[in-house]
Amino acid sequence: MSLSEDVGRIAEAAAQYAAPGEELAAVVPVEPASGERVYLCAFAQADGTQSWLGLDDRGAPLKNRTLIRDAASIAALVEIAEESAAVPTGDEPRLASPAYLDSLGAVANGNVAGALQSALPAIDELTRDLELNYKLKLE
Repeated sequence: MSLSEDVGRIAEAAAQYAAPGEELAAVVPVEPASGERVYLCAFAQADGTQSWLGLDDRGAPLKNRTLIRDAASIAALVEIAEESAAVPTGDEPRLASPAYLDSLGAVANGNVAGALQSALPAIDELTRDLELNYKLKLE
């Protein structure tokens, strides 16, 4: 199964967790550790508020705080690195992982490190927002 198909399958599973007036806004596939896939699902309300839920590869909700924070951090780092390296992302999903992040660093000839360093406060803010607006109680 392709990553695109996986994201579609997870989007279907995630839709059942949308609250009234809320819609699934994004599914971000992340591999925080080799072989461990997390799908970060962002939900949006009409007023702009967001909530989050992490699902495993089977579509089951995740409650492990450390795993969710790690996945969110890697996803944010990859997004910043892609922007810094001017990597065209297109419409196809990509798997955010430490290995992919390393490959972006190698392609950008060191330009990524500074961007990542300056983005750390924003990444911390994102992970805090995700924790505060997580749909389930994190353990």
